[in-house]
Amino acid sequence: MKTIKAILATAALAVITACSSVNINTDYTQDYDFSQLKTYSWHSSQSGDKASLEYLGGDIFDQRTRDFAEQSLTQKGMNKVKNSPDFLINYGVLTEDRTDINTYNTYSGYAPNWRYGYYGSGYGMGASNTQTTVRHYKQGTLMIDIIDPSTDKLVWRGTADGRLSKNMNPEERRKSLQKVVNKILDNFPPKD
Repeated sequence: MKTIKAILATAALAVITACSSVNINTDYTQDYDFSQLKTYSWHSSQSGDKASLEYLGGDIFDQRTRDFAEQSLTQKGMNKVKNSPDFLINYGVLTEDRTDINTYNTYSGYAPNWRYGYYGSGYGMGASNTQTTVRHYKQGTLMIDIIDPSTDKLVWRGTADGRLSKNMNPEERRKSLQKVVNKILDNFPPKD
């Protein structure tokens, strides 16, 4: 009985993990010296799509994203300053409607099989039907940018892409966003 419960728990965890998977990508300027970055400020202009920001929670999402980014940078030994920062940080969000269309063959009646017995032997197959499912969902992208303050040019970008769930309570949304921001900033500064 414990084995069955363990298998079911593992299967449930796999489904939850698969549904909440996020793709993380980073890119950066190869010849930029990231080793000297110790202080930062927020960039004055907001990037991304305002409608996407509102869809995700507007000011609540904005404040959470900034708080989690600052916590992550503080853990790396970097400090927020008002004047003369080593780098600027900014973020942007995009959402878009997506559709998954899947078509399956379902066998009604008999499945493919071998027949033996009174009616002889041979391969027999029942009729098949086709079933199509359509699922609409929102795909979201969170971008975190690191900008050189002297040139106002992008030197590092981290992105996270994944399906958005509107069925989370505020605490679940907070934890999910914190996890995504931390995953993105795990790759900053670049190590190679």
